[in-house]
Amino acid sequence: MASITIRNLDDDVKRRLRIRAAEHGRSMEEEVREILRHVVGEAKPTHDLAAA
Repeated sequence: MASITIRNLDDDVKRRLRIRAAEHGRSMEEEVREILRHVVGEAKPTHDLAAA
């Protein structure tokens, strides 16, 4: 599996992630993975990459 590092994350964003993770009974890292899965899974291509 791949890893990413997020630099310069606002303290308030980290705080809200920590709260959200606690509300869902997950670690902050797992919460971020779930958010990314959800957002990327819903992404609609804006153009046909095969035509490029």
